[in-house]
Amino acid sequence: MKIACVILASGSSKRFGLSDSKLFYKVYGAPIIEFTLKNISKHINKNSIYITIPKKITKNEKNILYKYTTNNLIYGGKTRFQSLKNALISIDKLNYDFLMVHDAARPLTPKTIIKKLLESMKSGKYDSALPFYSAEDTLRKNLKSVNRDEYTLYQTPQIFKFSLFKKSINKIKINPTDDFGVVEKNKRNKVKYIETSKENIKITKSSDVKLFKKLISSNISYGSGFDIHKLTKGKSIALGGLQIKSDYKSVGHSDGDVVLHSIIDALIGASNKGDIGRYFPALLKYKDISSTILLNSTKRIIGYNNIFIDNLDCTIICEKIRLEKHKKKIIKNIAKLLNTNTGNINVKAKTADKVGTIGKSKAIACWTTVKIIKI
Repeated sequence: MKIACVILASGSSKRFGLSDSKLFYKVYGAPIIEFTLKNISKHINKNSIYITIPKKITKNEKNILYKYTTNNLIYGGKTRFQSLKNALISIDKLNYDFLMVHDAARPLTPKTIIKKLLESMKSGKYDSALPFYSAEDTLRKNLKSVNRDEYTLYQTPQIFKFSLFKKSINKIKINPTDDFGVVEKNKRNKVKYIETSKENIKITKSSDVKLFKKLISSNISYGSGFDIHKLTKGKSIALGGLQIKSDYKSVGHSDGDVVLHSIIDALIGASNKGDIGRYFPALLKYKDISSTILLNSTKRIIGYNNIFIDNLDCTIICEKIRLEKHKKKIIKNIAKLLNTNTGNINVKAKTADKVGTIGKSKAIACWTTVKIIKI
């Protein structure tokens, strides 16, 4: 089925209080909206994701969003409903079967909820599908208790037959607070209600960030990696995916890049999937291979699309190769290879104080520790 997904990210964040936009407020090194987009990208192709944005947005913020969509970003309106209408103009003529609408401020929608929503629409039995939960707390209106059994709360993502939604939105005269409000009075609309999870929080106030952190804390893991290679005379050395001009080169079965090898080992360890030797043994097919290729293979092995790097720290240990002026370039390239921010990467260069094999410039080594968050 062909489904368009609109991510509404053009709100004013007035109730948040910590920054101009709550969606770009960083949690464990990544903006909140990136958690949402990485999560939804498990189910929806980036060619079918449409994102509404506020008028005040930086180039860097736009670049983050463009990692998850191939479509133009859409400026939102004064209300949530107007932002949705603006998005529909962009996708109106692309012949989608279904429309999914999701709040950018819901970063942790469980995959079970999204799968149930998609399966409901794929069955052909329903015109709409949406997550709900019954009111659990005591409700009062004007200090008088009301029957909470009569009240139901709704969340996103919500899914609709595109043709039905398009017809209804052109007729509606109110300003609904959710997307189901567009079609709720249509008597022909067959609705599938999916009981939701409390994990599907919406970040509205700054205090919600604390709950968000607690929910994802169980998804945090750590890994460490170490690599060492002999040194010989040469003209350049592979470090962090770069060729650094040097009087030495490392000797290895592949290109001998101790930085990327230790990063690979750390990522595999953090994902609890063994070690680098398990996947890249000293076979002929790996002879002189670029470690960048090995890193890209590792990303597929560990499901890197569902991972955030919160912190990666490399310590390169070498005696005579001076790396101070190269550290920024190495950091920048590692960040590029891992599709993360340079602020999440740290590189240190140490000597061995002329002690041992490394101290005699017969070897170079790297130790890496990494903190990852699985979404």
